[in-house]
Amino acid sequence: MVLNITFALLTIGLATILNTRGLVDGPSPTVLNFILTVLFLVLWFLFGIFRGRERKKSFLIFAIMFWAVALGTTFIVMHLGPNPLVMVNFAIMAPVNGFMFLEFMRSQLFFAAMFLPLIITCLGYLVGLKIISPQNNL
Repeated sequence: MVLNITFALLTIGLATILNTRGLVDGPSPTVLNFILTVLFLVLWFLFGIFRGRERKKSFLIFAIMFWAVALGTTFIVMHLGPNPLVMVNFAIMAPVNGFMFLEFMRSQLFFAAMFLPLIITCLGYLVGLKIISPQNNL
């Protein structure tokens, strides 16, 4: 569980630091922000594979709860307006902020993009479950 929490906090922290351009009334995200968003999703996918290969069901539960809380917080912040949860919302939206570089994502589709980390993580875990390590074949 410590590894899961460390990975989540590290990736979210880095994404918040590196990928916030345009998140608040600033210049629009760039190609670099898009690349950082894709890299974030790839990291969660690969970590999901890693944890799936280890058959760590606790990771799948953690990932679902982590992203569900993140999405729930985002819903609350978007509907309540300015409140103390805004800073939490920045951390949640920063990883997918690079999608705003794509013109068609600047509408309601951006909200749908916030579900991608959950989907990608679960897919990675399921792929990891299907990968049979050479040690299991002996």
